[in-house]
Amino acid sequence: MNTSRYAIMAGAGNTFAVLDERVARRLGDPAELARRWCSRPPGESGLRELDGVLIVAAGSSYSDCRMIVHNADGSRAQTCGNGLRCVARFARDHGLVARDSMRIATDAGVSEVELLRSRGEIVGARANMGPPRRIERDVELSGEFGAYRATLVDMGNPHCVLFVPDERRALVAEHGAALERHARFPERTNVEFAAERDGRLYLRVWERGVGETAACGTGACATAVALIAAGHARSRVELRLVGGVLHVDWDGRGDVLLTGPCELLWIGSAEAAESVER
Repeated sequence: MNTSRYAIMAGAGNTFAVLDERVARRLGDPAELARRWCSRPPGESGLRELDGVLIVAAGSSYSDCRMIVHNADGSRAQTCGNGLRCVARFARDHGLVARDSMRIATDAGVSEVELLRSRGEIVGARANMGPPRRIERDVELSGEFGAYRATLVDMGNPHCVLFVPDERRALVAEHGAALERHARFPERTNVEFAAERDGRLYLRVWERGVGETAACGTGACATAVALIAAGHARSRVELRLVGGVLHVDWDGRGDVLLTGPCELLWIGSAEAAESVER
């Protein structure tokens, strides 16, 4: 493996810079790196911004590798469903892991991830996100945005799931930003705006520390859990986000499984990217 390389990857439209911890260490403070690269993505990928930086660190006796997530504002997230799939592919492509099935440690615990192939090519991955840590239904939230009745779901990171008549007309930026920092959430929260139209489920997500994103894996999981817990859906749940489609399996008691794409968009030299940036 060329340890100076980084990758730009996407999971259902959620885009990240992914790099080995040894590379990240040479580039300085990871929070500052995330703020810098997310506002001005390195390389010639054509992207205007990234959702975060994923650092792949060495594993341990109970994991094959570790994922460290820094959001666009530099804050550190406990886990990331779309990021897990991208890290799994990065680790496999770069020889950090020798199998398509692996255990990836995060700040929220260890997730089992399996790469999915078609005709030998990686086309996606399935991540075991573990069981919901908390489900709190019918929570009344009020503020300058008015009032919402929400379902709060902890998937290792916090989510506030809202069911709206039409997600296309939801004030995601205004109300998402206000709810993220609502007094009910001292550590801030992710906010999901979900709607059913034409027999299909649609979702827009305001991500903590990022803003509105094309997709959010744990947000899709939280939304599916909220729907199933309320008796409004059964597994498997298909969710259509701005950046693509994610599938969530949950039996109402055990682990939540998230399936979706993990695309490689660009490979480049981290040191070269930094020399251009500076």
